[in-house]
Amino acid sequence: MTKNNQQSPLESVSHQHASDQLTKIRSALLALRDAVILLNQDDNVEWWNQSAQDLLSLQVGDAGKSIFDFIRVPEFRQYYQATTTTLSEGVHIESWQDPKRYLKCELTPFGDQKLLIIYDVTRLQHLEEMRRDFVANVSHELRTPLTVMMGYLENFSDQPDMPPHWRRGFELMSQQTARMNRIVNDLLLLSRIEIEETHELNYIDMTKLLTHVYDDAQAYNQAYGHIIHLQIDTYDGLYGSEMYLNSALSNLVINAIKYTPKGGNITISWTKTSEGCRFAVEDNGIGIAAEHIARLTERFYRIDKGRSRATGGTGLGLAIVKHVLYQHEASLQIESVEGVGSTFSVVFPAAYVRTASTG
Repeated sequence: MTKNNQQSPLESVSHQHASDQLTKIRSALLALRDAVILLNQDDNVEWWNQSAQDLLSLQVGDAGKSIFDFIRVPEFRQYYQATTTTLSEGVHIESWQDPKRYLKCELTPFGDQKLLIIYDVTRLQHLEEMRRDFVANVSHELRTPLTVMMGYLENFSDQPDMPPHWRRGFELMSQQTARMNRIVNDLLLLSRIEIEETHELNYIDMTKLLTHVYDDAQAYNQAYGHIIHLQIDTYDGLYGSEMYLNSALSNLVINAIKYTPKGGNITISWTKTSEGCRFAVEDNGIGIAAEHIARLTERFYRIDKGRSRATGGTGLGLAIVKHVLYQHEASLQIESVEGVGSTFSVVFPAAYVRTASTG
């Protein structure tokens, strides 16, 4: 038998193995190109790797200091405080040392401690900017030739003595050119929204805006014959971009009209909630299978390509909605059952809600 203060050979081997594993993990973390920082329950720095030392100019005596002494970026503090209560995605920030450098911070709480990893995403940010510029420039350049083509096709289609087989060809060309024009316009709108990371906030009378959305929906609805209801349960308004919000909310309503069989029921509502205010569009249409819901806001994602083309969709509508809502810190919630219907809800946080009297 071993004495109480001595380890058995098995315990000694196990301890040595654990020590070796920790050494390997520590060496791997030290070698990472990404900055890795271990924080305690008081948000103070406990340990860091070489990349973090270079990025934050950390020194031996900095152990125990607050992380906010080294990262003085408001967006980071907001993200950090939100992540300590609920797990959220990382935040992109500009480097406080070099405005041309972009970083992504990801915080993972575990127990009383937190692991902060900071990635250099400058190259990805530049590639994203190049993509946005390319899409915007190409879309802009396409507008002029498309306008010319649409004009000539319209003139030719109006000729009374055109042979029937030619007329059908011109009608198809006109339809496809019009569809290309809608895609170009949506791409330009999406690019403009992406480039404008911030926008001027103005008070929006939501009763007035939703009445306008409802009137436009009724005009579009003439070919469908749906019964459309408008329920406004609060006169609270919003601070935001009226042009972009009108586009996003109208998009949700038009989708409900397009994807509900003729003679359906659609309800547009505006209500007050504990979180802020909620806009919702509910229909009894064809519904959406669960596996598609998470991808609906992706560009050009289509559940059924044939059906989307038949309804004149561009595949960009919900991507536009997503970016507009992101600028207003609002969330899109989708509930749907195939063959039963769908409800698209937008929850606006209390920070953007204002009563009519204080707007």
